[in-house]
Amino acid sequence: MSKIIYLGHASFLLKGKDYELVIDPYENGSVPNLKFPQVEPVDAVLVSHAHADHSAYHLVRVKDNPNKIKAGTLTVPHDRENGKKRGMNSINVFDLDEYKVIHMGDTGCELTGPYLDPLKNADVLLAPINGFFTINPSELKNMCDIIKPRIVIPMHYEMKEYGSGYPDGDMIEEFKKLFPNYQYIESEELDLDQYKDYQGALIFKKYLQ
Repeated sequence: MSKIIYLGHASFLLKGKDYELVIDPYENGSVPNLKFPQVEPVDAVLVSHAHADHSAYHLVRVKDNPNKIKAGTLTVPHDRENGKKRGMNSINVFDLDEYKVIHMGDTGCELTGPYLDPLKNADVLLAPINGFFTINPSELKNMCDIIKPRIVIPMHYEMKEYGSGYPDGDMIEEFKKLFPNYQYIESEELDLDQYKDYQGALIFKKYLQ
């Protein structure tokens, strides 16, 4: 029942026993060649920050009687100048059934020291790799060497086969070099129970349209 469904860019639909939520829905037209897909009503919509490609609350319906979600947040800079250029970003930490799932939003600088403590022991780390608006694969790898997430899933990168996402100089190829133990998810849906013992990177081949 514990599922992560890729909605494109940095947006995901999380489905568990207790709740369903959408994280970082994007405004139509805010990301090249992407239109936000229709999804069934959920218990909550969370955003990492207020930029249009992460905060289109109005495109997601919330249930009339929503369940309470289990989530925590960590505030970090959206840039390498301590938030002076693009403000701050929230990393969201979810308890999805028995899995610890972390969505890094638009984390914009390599995190060190106590910033990394809440990220440790993650089952799934959803991490941006754009490199301009966010951290790059090398910065992500440095952090992963310390926090050691069981599964790393890249987001917020150019998907050339769809012509979607911001141009980034092929960061997904750099990611694959740094995380050579990777597998492709052939659909837009990841069933975590099927990857209970998996360790490595997972890359979505498609997103919900």
